[in-house]
Amino acid sequence: MSVTTENPAQAAIHRYFAALQSGTPALLKECFTDDARWIAPGRLPNAGTWHGPDAIVDEFFPIAMARMQPGSFTTELLSLTIGDSNAVVEWRSRAITTAGHEYDNTYIANFVVTDGKISEVREYFDTHRGETLYR
Repeated sequence: MSVTTENPAQAAIHRYFAALQSGTPALLKECFTDDARWIAPGRLPNAGTWHGPDAIVDEFFPIAMARMQPGSFTTELLSLTIGDSNAVVEWRSRAITTAGHEYDNTYIANFVVTDGKISEVREYFDTHRGETLYR
């Protein structure tokens, strides 16, 4: 019987999604390198490039979460393709907006991992559907 061990990219992604589900900002920040970048597309209020764990966790994430009813946000990991120093991740997020609408969107991102931590995320999703958060 062989034992399968996670490579650093896979371990970093699993740690990130566990921290995301916990909702603990400190655990989320520990998932990123000090110089991490999160690149989000479109014209939404959280679009652009966010630099460092503090900006990603304390500024980028809360912009979208502010439009969701507390306790309604869920994330489901759909697929994970692992490279030596990256992971391509597909996930689905759902929530009820503060206006009472259902939010349901699928995302894909390339997570670059350096020394066991996420150093860059290049995210792609249906930004038109993302706009339903702001209606």
